[in-house]
Amino acid sequence: MAHTQKFLTDEEMANRPMTVSEVAEYLRLDRKTVLKMCNDGRIKAVKVARDWRILKSEVDRILAGGTDTAD
Repeated sequence: MAHTQKFLTDEEMANRPMTVSEVAEYLRLDRKTVLKMCNDGRIKAVKVARDWRILKSEVDRILAGGTDTAD
């Protein structure tokens, strides 16, 4: 069976969970800084086992200057 490559829609990309390392690279921050931001609530993130997952839309919100962290 041939392998077909799946391209993500804009909505799928916005809702894609990112790792702390991916977010750190994307934001050009140190990994420890991103972890601190997750722990203190500046980045909305979900802890899965020992790792954090952050939606790309949340990272984009931060880049756009959004500061609202309330649900």
